[in-house]
Amino acid sequence: MRTLMNKAKQRKKRYAATRAVFVVLVVLILIPIKTGAIQISVTGSWTRTIDAADLQGLAGSDLNPVYESATNQIGIEIRQTSANWSVDIKKIDTNWHGNFHLFVRRTSNGNGSGSISGGTTYQEVTDVDQAFFSGFRVRTFIDIQLRLEGVSVQVPQDSYTTTLYYTVTEI
Repeated sequence: MRTLMNKAKQRKKRYAATRAVFVVLVVLILIPIKTGAIQISVTGSWTRTIDAADLQGLAGSDLNPVYESATNQIGIEIRQTSANWSVDIKKIDTNWHGNFHLFVRRTSNGNGSGSISGGTTYQEVTDVDQAFFSGFRVRTFIDIQLRLEGVSVQVPQDSYTTTLYYTVTEI
């Protein structure tokens, strides 16, 4: 009887560890958008596989709740402008869990003859366009970092995907 109980406990532990193995997050970003003469180019994507190695402890513990991409995970270029401009951001979910919260921030000023401001602290990305950062003239090699919060073993295992849309507007 004791052996059966130990086997059942081992199966539960194995199930908890296995359950975490298949939680996958994919954030796809490659959305160039033109508005008049000004152009924005966005390159990069972030895929984060969350598995048993991300458990806070032994089998049966919860997953780490927060994940960050590299500071230069996404690159943005603003071209063909000599005016002031602003970049808005929003996301459209393909398969996304309600517990997840995706944040974004600008981690570099990039290069160019103009200036850039805003967007250096994390802001949550929603399904509504919101101001991200702004600048003046051409800027290249602007680095972007992503942060995912709300990960837990309570979230069913699946491949979760959302797409970020960056829109530049001359102002």
